[in-house]
Amino acid sequence: MKIARDKIVSRILFWGAILILILYPLRHVGVGVDLWDAGYNYANFRYPGSEYMDSMWYYATWLANQVGTFLTRLPFAGTMLGMNIYTGLIVSLMAVISWLFAVKKIGVPGWVAFIGEIMAISLCWAPTAVLYNYLTYLLLLVGTIFLYQGLVKEKRSYLIVAGAVLGCNVAVRFSNLPQMALIIAVWSNGLIHRKKFSVVLKQTGFCVLGYVAAVAAYLLLVTGLYGTSDYIEGIRRLFGMTETAEDYAPTYMLKTLFDTYYESTYWLKRYALAVVGEFALLLVLPGKFEKIKKGLIIVLTLTVTGWLIEKGFFYPDYHTYQAIFHPCVTVFILLLLLAGWQLVSRSATREEKLMAVIMMVTLLITSLGSNNAVYSSINNLFLVFPWFMGVLWKFLKEKKIWYFPFQVLMSVTVLLLLVLSLRFGRTFVYEQATGGRNMDTVVEDVAVLKGIKTSKQKAMELTDLYRYLKEHDLIGRECLLYGEIPAVAYYMELPPAINVWSDLRSYTYETMREDLEQLSVQTAAGKRPVIILEAAVQDYLEGSASAQEVFLDGTAADKMGLITEFMKEHSYQLAYSNEKYVVYF
Repeated sequence: MKIARDKIVSRILFWGAILILILYPLRHVGVGVDLWDAGYNYANFRYPGSEYMDSMWYYATWLANQVGTFLTRLPFAGTMLGMNIYTGLIVSLMAVISWLFAVKKIGVPGWVAFIGEIMAISLCWAPTAVLYNYLTYLLLLVGTIFLYQGLVKEKRSYLIVAGAVLGCNVAVRFSNLPQMALIIAVWSNGLIHRKKFSVVLKQTGFCVLGYVAAVAAYLLLVTGLYGTSDYIEGIRRLFGMTETAEDYAPTYMLKTLFDTYYESTYWLKRYALAVVGEFALLLVLPGKFEKIKKGLIIVLTLTVTGWLIEKGFFYPDYHTYQAIFHPCVTVFILLLLLAGWQLVSRSATREEKLMAVIMMVTLLITSLGSNNAVYSSINNLFLVFPWFMGVLWKFLKEKKIWYFPFQVLMSVTVLLLLVLSLRFGRTFVYEQATGGRNMDTVVEDVAVLKGIKTSKQKAMELTDLYRYLKEHDLIGRECLLYGEIPAVAYYMELPPAINVWSDLRSYTYETMREDLEQLSVQTAAGKRPVIILEAAVQDYLEGSASAQEVFLDGTAADKMGLITEFMKEHSYQLAYSNEKYVVYF
């Protein structure tokens, strides 16, 4: 009877955990109207193809755009709420897969892995609309699982699939090429098991075979659909983009990654001094008064933590990244150290050592291929944190007294991050690269935004703009946007006439000039786009001194000059304005 009852309880807990992991990522689907990334990506999905989208980004994120376009054709995907649910379910899928793998395959206790998974979901800061991020994470997760299983079970088919999945990630985002570094896991596994060089070479070959086959299939498909010259030109511009957007340069990404970790040692150095003092305490009368010594170590670690918080270790404003950034990177460093401990620990199995290598590589390469640096890693902890919590749980059960200072340090920092991540996850909703505030007003009169909450001011500005466009039969007309408002195309149902986010440095002056020349021909033939500017841009055009700061970047001023010339050439007139938007037609 007791066994049957225990099975029922176990099943309830299991399916309860699954249900929470599915629903928790959807907690904010009805909150937040982002004028940047979310609406920008949804616009690219709603209006697909190089006809509307910058060909460079269209090809560089091709598979993500295809998946996004597919989602727009599903039931209820005509609104942002519907799209948020569909894209949010990708996070749910990753959470469930990661938790099941951690529990079933690498032996992490269910509740321990669950805590790690909830932390990972809570720390997800990027809008789920950015599919080239979340599909990257999903395929990286699946590829990692197949790689691990292929090496542990010595199945060549799994290794080929792992390579193929990671190869598909190049189609999701071309800059996912650094994920090839996961081949380190194959070589490390060879060292751990002391395999013959020929065996390791064969396993490497199977992975490479899958990878090359997937990339080749992608290239054949894309060039077959769109032509070789168009694809090559788009990728050529991608590589040349670093001249105007240096944060996409590989050297810049590596330097930023190194600098971030190095700067974060500032906090660990303070902890290290405390640990040295704690070791000195343990050396006094060794073997005696151990409970008192342990109590003093706990007090000292908590005191240092409180002092670091006073010094700015985190700021309790959960609408900003500063609430979690330093604690996150500090835990990342501890995670890398703990993984290193597992690699040299005699008590760790070969499988555990392999997993440590895979997780270390995953954490580091996630920061590459994106200009978000370590923030990308913070956004992709779905498998890393459940694994980390499992290793930490094992480490905390070590009885050696000399481990105790490290056990306390890791426990305190992880518990702190747990609390911070839960509060961050409850509060933070991405709007314009930071957290939105006062999002208590439901947008009702804008069709795409129906049912979404945002600030009263933003809701009013968008509603008034939509009413004007609808009253003057401009909904559905092509638009030219400028002033960091790319999402307006999606929210107002306006196909972009040129690059929907024409402010981006990656969209060069020369490319914009060529696009406007083509648009000028179309406009002269009667296909006249509506022009919508952000109010600060209008102030700049009117000579406002305070608005000049917006155009300190010479390229921004030059681009605005192109738009001004276009408006003059085709006799555009000011037609509507509110506090945020200005319409010319």
